[in-house]
Amino acid sequence: MQIRITKNTGKPHILKYIRDNGTETWMYADDFFVRHDLSHFALESVLEYKTAFNGMLNSGMDIKDFEDKQKRAELNVTAEVWYAENMANLFLMEIVQGDFADFNKVQQEAFVSFNHQYPVITLPEDKIKETRNYLRQLLTQWKELPSGQTLELIFSV
Repeated sequence: MQIRITKNTGKPHILKYIRDNGTETWMYADDFFVRHDLSHFALESVLEYKTAFNGMLNSGMDIKDFEDKQKRAELNVTAEVWYAENMANLFLMEIVQGDFADFNKVQQEAFVSFNHQYPVITLPEDKIKETRNYLRQLLTQWKELPSGQTLELIFSV
């Protein structure tokens, strides 16, 4: 799946997802959603998640369905979805606050607080480091991207 994020000044950015089958879904987004989606992209790529956020979009889900409470409630939510959502926010928190001394402890505690259906997981330290580095790289690319230009990524897991 191809992901195109167009940076704009004075108006919302554009997130566009071109699925492997050629169909598309898109939405306007503020800075937070761009950073959040980049976090999903980084961690889902590194962890090779197939059914989390990007996998759902590639499988045909419309990105605007995430904004609809009723449609969200009807989603087929896999363990990867829960893990990715939890960790996408935590990796972004690290960007602002600095790296957690024990990422696994923090992500496990956060996960238990909102999900009891799936067991907690422990990420290997090399995957945590790789995700942190990849996310920082993507955020730097985004920050340095001139207004009106598009960041293009390929999600292929």
